[in-house]
Amino acid sequence: MMKKVFFLSLFLALIVIMPAEAQFKLGIRAGANMSSLKFNKEVKSSNVAGFTGGVMAEFIIPGLGFGLDGAVMYTRRGSELKFSDIVDAVGNVIGSNKSTTKLDYIEIPVNLKYKLGLSLVKPYIFAGPSFAFLVGDKISEGFKERNFDTSINVGAGLELLGKVQISAQYGWGLNKTLKVKTLDETLNGKNRYWTITAAYLF
Repeated sequence: MMKKVFFLSLFLALIVIMPAEAQFKLGIRAGANMSSLKFNKEVKSSNVAGFTGGVMAEFIIPGLGFGLDGAVMYTRRGSELKFSDIVDAVGNVIGSNKSTTKLDYIEIPVNLKYKLGLSLVKPYIFAGPSFAFLVGDKISEGFKERNFDTSINVGAGLELLGKVQISAQYGWGLNKTLKVKTLDETLNGKNRYWTITAAYLF
C-alpha cells in the first residue's frame, strides 16, 4: 500500500509542477500487445497476443517539446509456457507439458515524452515506468500471481495533425510477476512485451 501511495503522489506532484502554459490534452488509446514471461530457469516461453485500452492525458511545454504522458488502461498479457518434454521408455518425445497464462491488469503508465516541433507530422519518443494492478480470477493451481507489477517502457511514435498518435513500445518487468511450483523448485517469471497503440486526442 505504501508503494502505491508513493507512486500516485509522485505522479500528482509532477502534474502540479508543470508550467501553467503547458498544453494539456485528453484522449482515448487502444492497441494490441505480444507478451511472454522471462523465467529465472530454463523454461521455454512463447509470445501470446493480448490487448490494451483506456484513457490518456498529455502535458507538453510549448517551444521545448518536453512533457508527460499518462494513462489508465485495461491490459491483458499472457505467455505460453513449456516446462519439459514427455518422453517414452526409449527416450522419444511424445508430448510436452504446456500451459498458457493470461493476466488482466489495470495499468497506469507514466512517461517522459519529447516531441519534435514539426507542423503536420510530429515524431516523438518516450520512456517511463508502468504500475499495474492485477484484476480477475487466478489462472490455475500451481501458479501464484503477484497483485502489483512494475515495468519500464521505452518507445517511439508519430502524431498526425495534432489529433492522432500511433506508437510502438517495449516493456520489461522489474519484479516477479508469476511463480510456478514444480516438483523440484519454484520458478519466477517477469513480463516482457511489445505494444502497438493508436490514440485520439480531443
